[in-house]
Amino acid sequence: MIEELYYNKNYNLKKAIELIFTSDNQIHTGLMISKLNENMYDSEMINKVRNYIKKNSIKIKPYPNSLDTCGTGGDGKKTLNISTTVGLLIASTGIKISKHGNRAASSLSGSSDILNELGFKMENNENRIHKSIKKHNFTYLNAPNFYPILKNVGAVRKSLGFKTFFNMMGPTLNPLQANYQIVGAFNEKAAKTIAEILLINKLKNFKVFSSEDGLDEISIFSPTTVWQKTKNNKIEKKKIDNKKFAKFLCKKNLSFEDIKGKDAKYNAKKLINFFEGKKNSYRDIVIINAIYGILTIDQNKTFNEAYEILTSLIDSKRSLDHLNNMCK
Repeated sequence: MIEELYYNKNYNLKKAIELIFTSDNQIHTGLMISKLNENMYDSEMINKVRNYIKKNSIKIKPYPNSLDTCGTGGDGKKTLNISTTVGLLIASTGIKISKHGNRAASSLSGSSDILNELGFKMENNENRIHKSIKKHNFTYLNAPNFYPILKNVGAVRKSLGFKTFFNMMGPTLNPLQANYQIVGAFNEKAAKTIAEILLINKLKNFKVFSSEDGLDEISIFSPTTVWQKTKNNKIEKKKIDNKKFAKFLCKKNLSFEDIKGKDAKYNAKKLINFFEGKKNSYRDIVIINAIYGILTIDQNKTFNEAYEILTSLIDSKRSLDHLNNMCK
């Protein structure tokens, strides 16, 4: 069957997807991933793979009125865990965060790694997950706990050594079916594809970012392209000029070194320093990204209002207290 699927231009997509997740032959799995990757930015194709994974997932009761800050990773910059810090900070404002992610792939510390270091448990129990988001406005969902069939492709993806459609599909697989999302992507084409997938799946609102300096966040160092949902259920592309952030930054002399990460222990220490109020470019980039997260789920807020809320929470140590209560 592999020859029929691999060499036929009009191959059966359904059979190809099934083979990826059921074959015991890793070479065949790799060939099929490579075959589908010829159309790696095809959102309709990726959504069919996504539907197969969702169908074979461990399902839990949804918590749709929440925000996910999951990103693609893969920008190769080895930064601190910015999107995780953003999620924890936004949670201290009272907004419900259903953050999902995984262990490190291209960086030294993924979401699961740093949260584990901070003392968060990788819960898969539905009751405890819902209790956490209700009590602390935050829960973390470790992707492998809910999508066990992804284990079938993990080693193959790693051995292939290049980005695939899985990088764009992963962030869209929130187990709690969050209706709001901010996503960082490794390039503009990936950002557009992710936005199309989120639109297909009828999220209430989303913003997908890709910066000119290669960060999969909104950058304070260079302009960022954002793909976002419009009021008439389409997606639009906008450019965010980083110069607009100048008056909101605590330091005029920006330092990329401030956001460079290492292992989970190092990144966790820097995250705690952030919540303790340390003023540097890490603080600035987290606050700016958190503002856009707030504006995604609460469209009645202004940029300035969100900025004031976040800085007040950090400087008063209330966001630190919130973090400490979650880590008990």
